[in-house]
Amino acid sequence: MDKYCYVSFGANENIKTAFDDDTRLWQIAKNANMDDAVCALMGGRIVSLSDAPEEQADVRLLLPTEHEHASRVFMRGLSFVLYRAARELFADRRLRVDYMLCGGIYCELGKLDEGDVAALQNKMDALIEADEDFELSIKRVDEAKKIMLAEMLDAKAELLAFRPFDYYRLYTYGGLHNYFHGVMPKSAGCLKGAHLYPYADGLMLTYPTPYTMAHTPIMSQPKYAAVFRQADRWAKELSASYVTDINNMFRSGDIADFISVNEALHERTIADIAHSIAANDELRVVLVAGPSSSGKTTFSSRLSVHLKAVGKRCTPVSIDDYYKDLIDQPIDEDGKRDFETIEAIDTAKLGADIGKLLAGAEAQMPRYDFIAGKRREQTVPLRIERKDVLIIEGLHGLNDALLPGVNEQCKFKIFISPLTTLNIDEHSVVMPEDLRLLRRLVRDKRTRGFSFAQTFAVWDNVRRGEYKYILPYQETADVMFNSTLLYEPLILKKHAYSELRRFTPDMPNYPEALGLLKFLNYFLSYGDESAVPRSSILREFIGH
Repeated sequence: MDKYCYVSFGANENIKTAFDDDTRLWQIAKNANMDDAVCALMGGRIVSLSDAPEEQADVRLLLPTEHEHASRVFMRGLSFVLYRAARELFADRRLRVDYMLCGGIYCELGKLDEGDVAALQNKMDALIEADEDFELSIKRVDEAKKIMLAEMLDAKAELLAFRPFDYYRLYTYGGLHNYFHGVMPKSAGCLKGAHLYPYADGLMLTYPTPYTMAHTPIMSQPKYAAVFRQADRWAKELSASYVTDINNMFRSGDIADFISVNEALHERTIADIAHSIAANDELRVVLVAGPSSSGKTTFSSRLSVHLKAVGKRCTPVSIDDYYKDLIDQPIDEDGKRDFETIEAIDTAKLGADIGKLLAGAEAQMPRYDFIAGKRREQTVPLRIERKDVLIIEGLHGLNDALLPGVNEQCKFKIFISPLTTLNIDEHSVVMPEDLRLLRRLVRDKRTRGFSFAQTFAVWDNVRRGEYKYILPYQETADVMFNSTLLYEPLILKKHAYSELRRFTPDMPNYPEALGLLKFLNYFLSYGDESAVPRSSILREFIGH
C-alpha cells in the first residue's frame, strides 16, 4: 500500500491512512470505529461511503448528529427504507412524503391505524438490520424515465424533462428503483434509531439532526401542522404540489396568474388576522416572530395597512433596532459572537421604550446600522395614542423574556415562517430552510453588504439558534402565517445562481453552495419580475 489519504472524525484530525485500489470509504470508517458515519466530505464535496478514497485527499467522516449534510443523507436513506417497507406491506397504497415538521417528516399512506404504523416500524427495523446496500447505477435519461414510469414514480419521471444532463443517477434497493436527489448512505445498516409515530392522519418519520441537540424535539405541534395542512390544500387546489407543476405553468404562460393567486392568498390571510386583532380592544402589542428570512418586516408592514383599513392605528417597532453594539454581543461556547440569543438584544431599553409608549409618553427609538455593527447616534422620537397598536417584529417576539412587564392580555402573538409544501417529487421534500437561506443570501448581499460566503459562514449558528431560541415558542402563538410563495424559487434563481457558481471546492462552504445549485437546477428561471407586486414578501429579499 503506497496510497494515503488524511482522515478526520470527531476530535481526531488528519490521520494519515493507507489504502489500496479496492478500498472504499466505508471500510475506512469501520476501521476508525465510525459505524454511525453516513457520508464523508472529500475534495470539497459530500460523497458516499461507497466511493473510493482519493490519494492525498482530506477525508472527514460525518455523523448525522453533528453535520447537516449527514443528517440529510440519513433522511434520504431512511425515506427509501420507508418506501420499500410501504411497498412490501401495503402494495396497493401510494406513499407520499409531504413536508417537514420540527422533529421529522410528515408522510401519508392512506388510512392508517396504530397497528399499521407498528407493522411499518417493525419492517423498517428488519430492513435496517439486514443492512442491504443502496446500489447506484448511471442511466440514460430515457431509460431512467421508463423505469420510473413502470414503478409508478410519475412525478420523478416528469421531472426528468427539466434535467440539463443526458444521464441520471438511479438507486436500487430490494429490487425497487428510486432517487432522493442527493448522496445516499452506503447501506441501510447505519440508519438505526429511526422511529415512526402516528401523527394526525398520517405518520411522522424522525431522523437525527445536529440542531435538535440544543432543544428537545417538538413532537406535538397542532398549530404548526394545521398551517401545513392548509398550505397543502392550497397547493393541491392550485395544481402546484411538485416542481414540475411550477415549471409547466411557466412554460405554458400561466405563471403571472399563478403569482397573482399566491399573493392574493397572502393578502386574504393577512386581512383575516387584522380583523381578529381589531375585534379585541384590549390588544395593544402585536408580536411578530419567526426564524431568519421569514419575511417578518414585510408582513408587519402589510398587517399595519390592513389594521388601518379596519380603523386601527398602529406603529411598527423592529426588535432588530435593539441589537447591542457588536462589541457588546454575547460570546457562544465556540468563542464566536452569538447574534441568535435573546441576550444579543437590549431588552432593558426595549422594555423601557415600550412601557413609555403604552403609558402615553414619548420614547426615543433607536436605529441599528448592520453594516457598521452598532446603533446610529440619531434616534427617532415616538409617541402613540391610547388605543393605538404597536407591531413589534423580530426573532424573539414570542419569548416572554422580551417584554416581561407587559400584561399578557395586551399581547397578540404571530409566528411567521415559509412552511412550503412544494415537493421535488412524491418522496423528496423542499427543505424550508433552503428557501430561507436563499432568501437571506440574496437579501444580505443587497442590503447588508454581505458576500454569500459571509452569510454561509453564520448560517449553521443561525439554525442552532432557531431550535434553541425560536421554535420552542412557536406553539404559543395566537396565529401562524405561512410566508411561502410557491413561485419564489423561479425568481430567487435569477438572483442567486451566478453567485453560487463562483464557489469552488477549496472554499469552506462549497458543499452548501453546490447543494443550493442542485436544488435550483430543478427550476426554470423567471427573469421578468414585473408580475411580483411591490408589497410582496419576496420584495423584502430581491428588492423593488
